[in-house]
Amino acid sequence: MLSVGPRLASHLPKVEQGAILQIVTETMPDLKGVTTAIGGGPTLVRGGMSMQWGGFQMRHPRTAIGWNKDYIFMVEVDGRQNNLSVGMTFPELAAYMIKLGCEQAMNLDGGGSATLWVCGNVMNSPSEGQERPGANSLVVVQKKAGANGSAARHLVIRSSSPAPHQPLAEH
Repeated sequence: MLSVGPRLASHLPKVEQGAILQIVTETMPDLKGVTTAIGGGPTLVRGGMSMQWGGFQMRHPRTAIGWNKDYIFMVEVDGRQNNLSVGMTFPELAAYMIKLGCEQAMNLDGGGSATLWVCGNVMNSPSEGQERPGANSLVVVQKKAGANGSAARHLVIRSSSPAPHQPLAEH
């Protein structure tokens, strides 16, 4: 069985029941040879400019990744907790990513699964009161300095309002 949402279906030719369809799964760009990938969406920032969204935007917990030619930015926004944070809309998150210096940024999963771990410790306040079991994650590891003597990079975690039991940390 093949299911297509109404927005996409309105752009497809009419297909009779029992028809044989050919489905093409190629990607743009071509991902041949890729060993690791992560999906997300929507795109928040492209070329340093915020994307546009129609309709009413709701605030929710969010996670996002952004980058420029020098840095990668990983952002977690708590939400659904009136005493801590109500979350962000996509336009608010895009504006924040631009403020950080992102040329490109993408929303990842959010809601109850918006969690930031550092060295085995939860560094935020998940909206469901605890981490939600998940089948995937984005993991960043630091390799030991190589033979070329490359210096270790610093991980800086910033929070405008850390929970009392979760200190602001800089390593």
